[in-house]
Amino acid sequence: RAGHFATDPPPLVPWGVPSSPSFGPVAMRSPRVALLVLSLLTYQSFGDERPDADDPDIEEESLSAEQLRRLHQLFDANGDGKVSLPEVMDFAHKVGKSIAGKDIGALLEEIDTSKDGKLSLDEHLNDIHNQADGGDDEEMKELEQRKKVEVAKFQAADVNGDGVLDESELPALFYPETHEGVLSVTVSETMRQKDANGDGVLTPHEFWEAGGEGDDAELSEEETADFAKLDTNNDGVLNMEELQAWESGRFHTQEALRKLFEISDKDSDMHITADEFAEAREHISASDAQYHLIEWAEHHEL
Repeated sequence: RAGHFATDPPPLVPWGVPSSPSFGPVAMRSPRVALLVLSLLTYQSFGDERPDADDPDIEEESLSAEQLRRLHQLFDANGDGKVSLPEVMDFAHKVGKSIAGKDIGALLEEIDTSKDGKLSLDEHLNDIHNQADGGDDEEMKELEQRKKVEVAKFQAADVNGDGVLDESELPALFYPETHEGVLSVTVSETMRQKDANGDGVLTPHEFWEAGGEGDDAELSEEETADFAKLDTNNDGVLNMEELQAWESGRFHTQEALRKLFEISDKDSDMHITADEFAEAREHISASDAQYHLIEWAEHHEL
């Protein structure tokens, strides 16, 4: 299950893998990536230095130079021998949809109780209810709110309006980042949950849910920096469109790829050649972009 939204059930991930948009989607779909995430997370959690390119454990999980060259070829949409950040972001968006569609068969088999090859709203809501069965009053209250959101997501995903989701519609329900309508529902619910004063936008403290100690609660440098990057119109708050960049995972992917370009783009021309990509292999292996690259390589069986 990809895309960690406030309305989605807790995904099944390997123990220790962080459930945040930056790590979760790729870790959940690839055990190899999950292990790499856990390896790097250990350093972050205990304040140790990040593993460098010579770390033998990281080297074992590295993609080969040939795999990087083949990925580069997939990125290079216009075939000019070099790739730009927009080209790689476009590739990431398209392959995300492809991976979502690939995963749906197993999900449908598990929750399609009528075995008609489609998911009805009742089947979806029953599955959600069964996951939360036995909760206390507060949990059951939250469950009812979540069901309302799931109904809205289901309706947004039901493109032909026939009341069921077929295999072409189903990915949107479980991977909201692949469908604008479903993503809009999840972003609206996140805004509702975080917007303490109900003004339709999020302050830094509301966004990071640091309001328990009031506006004096101190945010980390990383939290402050991430918020500033999300706040594209520089008005000090996040609107729905700006929040969507976070909820979709697009922000995290773009940040990881920006660093990838910093590592690989030796001549600073805002493009990466296949040679630059391959030569940066060891440094790439210790970067956040490695999670995405491994997932893409596995998906394309490189």
